[in-house]
Amino acid sequence: MRPAPFEDGDRRRAPGGRPLKPRDIALLLAGSALVLFPALGAGSLERAEIYFLDAARAMVESGDWLVPRYQGQPFFDKPPLTYWLIAASFRLFGFSTTAARLVPMLAALGVVLATVWVGTILLGRRVALAGGWMLTTTFGFMIFARVAMSDMLLTLWSTLAFGLAVTLFRRPAPAWALPVLGAVLGLGFLTKGPVALLLPGLGMLLLAWKRPWPALTPRGVVMAAALFAILGLGWFVAVWQRLGTAPLAHFFLRENLERFAGETYDSGRSPWFYLAIYLGEGGPWSLFLPAVLASYARRGREEWEGAGSVGLLLGWIGLMLVPLSLSRGKIDYYVLPLYPAACLVIAHHFIARSWGRLERNWARAALIVTASALALIPIVALELPQAWLGKGAWAGLAAVTVSSALLLAATAVGPAPLRSLVALATSSAAAFLAVVTLAVPAFVSAQPNAAIVADVLKEQAHRPDLSVALCSDPVRVQRDLLFRARLTPLERCDLWAPASSDRPFLLILQRNERDSLRSLPTFRMVSGYDSLPSSMINMEKILSPPEPQPLFVVANFPSRDAAVLERQRLRRERMERRQERLQATTPGRVFGRP
Repeated sequence: MRPAPFEDGDRRRAPGGRPLKPRDIALLLAGSALVLFPALGAGSLERAEIYFLDAARAMVESGDWLVPRYQGQPFFDKPPLTYWLIAASFRLFGFSTTAARLVPMLAALGVVLATVWVGTILLGRRVALAGGWMLTTTFGFMIFARVAMSDMLLTLWSTLAFGLAVTLFRRPAPAWALPVLGAVLGLGFLTKGPVALLLPGLGMLLLAWKRPWPALTPRGVVMAAALFAILGLGWFVAVWQRLGTAPLAHFFLRENLERFAGETYDSGRSPWFYLAIYLGEGGPWSLFLPAVLASYARRGREEWEGAGSVGLLLGWIGLMLVPLSLSRGKIDYYVLPLYPAACLVIAHHFIARSWGRLERNWARAALIVTASALALIPIVALELPQAWLGKGAWAGLAAVTVSSALLLAATAVGPAPLRSLVALATSSAAAFLAVVTLAVPAFVSAQPNAAIVADVLKEQAHRPDLSVALCSDPVRVQRDLLFRARLTPLERCDLWAPASSDRPFLLILQRNERDSLRSLPTFRMVSGYDSLPSSMINMEKILSPPEPQPLFVVANFPSRDAAVLERQRLRRERMERRQERLQATTPGRVFGRP
């Protein structure tokens, strides 16, 4: 008889799989927080963060927590749970990126705990803890744990739902598991809609295929359905009662059906897109997944079935990849819900299996590849202009990454499983911390965004009715203006119209745009800045960075700032005195003419 997939972990507890202790959880949480929390608000607003931050701030400012709003307009691209949590954090800690990013960071800690819980049920304590550390130190996981969007929260609900489903299929199943599963699925639906049912549902189908359905009590089914309906569907009903069917049609048809089947969003990517993304963003651990698959294939069907829990996790990963890969809309962070299962599979490869020559050689190659990548970081960073990464930040970054590369190279000499795991986790965490605490703050502080926002706020204090216009936004300052100044810039390349308008406008211009508008009689220079494009984040731009380019803020109205007016008066007086001196020393000449 084929062994139950979740019983393997229970049988393996004897060699060292003691039940989890509070100390295990405390150390894991402390270590994960140490990696994920530092400099949480230092980075600029990335990806779709501005949608969540603006909608959450609007909820706090307006008091309307039912209808999300972006740029003041109803916005139904996502259900509201993430907005609500960010808004609650704003109420507690103020309007800041740190407060907003506490939500995905805490969700990431929850994902780590959920992964360890699932791993303990399926594979035993040691593999589960190793999987938790691997997840914490996965590059993509560390990055998106610091991005205020809904995907880390979706990953939490998906992992918890799968773990609860595994618990239901155990004998005997606890009575609380089914109602809690209904609640978790409801929270997932309130986070991102139908995909929160699809991803864990595929794992449940796989469980049902391997095992008989558990005995479900009518009371448990009713409680689960009620909790799902209240938590998952209650908001949709409330929106329908206030605004009718249009918001629901937008969400379910445009944001789900068109994203899956249409050409509206992020389309045109290969069906193999997510495999490439996982190998890159899932590093350093993703480098071992081919070795895991090769090892199981090489050791034969008998041993594959003996590790049924790993087969279950691999099957769940494969099933989730099918709809994600078939979808026309593909974005890298959609693969986040696969990370917990993948880390547990790879942790099993490190902890619960003996390494032969193939595994050791593969580990040696993975260690050398990771060491080479880390050693390249300070070399690539030297390509940045010095103002965007000072000597101190570069020296710290180089010290950490080169030391990590040397540790990995030394480990590659004799790559034992536990030694390799510790070296990779330590190096990955250290390099990530060096980047987010040294390189990112230096780059962001050298960009003009904060200075532009400060200058706009200073002008706004004297002209509350002003507007902002721009044609292009290479530094993505629109996001900062919307969140920090509550201004929505007007995007248009016919800048003569706002520049010559009777309404007060600030214009954010590049050099050629400034030069074309200088002849206007109302033209007033506010300030100038040096900048690098925000697209520097991609590897092509990092390897061949452009030269810093100037940006300017100009006004089409005179200043009302007393300090500015005083400086202008003093400047005019200096120019008049200079003119008088020149006239006095050149009799018979009119200034500027023979």
